[in-house]
Amino acid sequence: MKIQYSSAFCLLLFLSVLASCAEDTASTAPADGTSTDTSRLQAPADNQAEAGLDELLKQYNPPGRDVWQKPEKVIDKMGDLSEKVVADLGAGSGDFFTFRLAQHAKKVIALEIDQQLIDLIDSAKMIQLKPEYQGRLETRLVTPSDSKLAPGEVDIILIVNTYIYIGDRINYLKHLWSVLPENGQLIIVEFKKKRIPIKFPSQRQRLELYKTENELYEAGFNIKESDDCSLDYQYIVVAEK
Repeated sequence: MKIQYSSAFCLLLFLSVLASCAEDTASTAPADGTSTDTSRLQAPADNQAEAGLDELLKQYNPPGRDVWQKPEKVIDKMGDLSEKVVADLGAGSGDFFTFRLAQHAKKVIALEIDQQLIDLIDSAKMIQLKPEYQGRLETRLVTPSDSKLAPGEVDIILIVNTYIYIGDRINYLKHLWSVLPENGQLIIVEFKKKRIPIKFPSQRQRLELYKTENELYEAGFNIKESDDCSLDYQYIVVAEK
């Protein structure tokens, strides 16, 4: 199904294949000169609470994201989703993952801390999804410390461009561990710490892959896969309970 994208993220939030995963991407601005601000989940100090919907969407879906995000590569990590329930934690506008997942999974729960974005997804799904997929998608308003997921409710939790903005990451990971079933998975997609042509989040804000891995281990997860190659600007960590 071809998705129609609307201009359009979540928890406090979020180019061309690399010749080699070992090479650092040049730290120049994108060729078209556009800003790639992906810091939708900023802390309150960044005035996100007062930002209007248009500003939130601009930050969550900056020009060029449709080139470098490559959501299909992330979704492929999940395998067969036909009998799986997936939570998209920090769903934003839903354009990159929520609506795609709804076409593959048994059910998708889009989790957001901003009611404006919840309302947007609820409205957009009537246009973006065929009727047979609309019933698979549920939205849920959450808080910075509670995913509002019931134990065993979901099989997979996806967090994209959001993890670094979680205040107490270890305890939040422990919370997610507690709601996942045995062998349930948590997938984290975050920006690489090395030099990349991404303005936000800043290099100082980003988290090294090994630190993300260490925090997952500390919270009780096992690392199933750490992929620093599939995405140009981000790494993917697949952890399992």
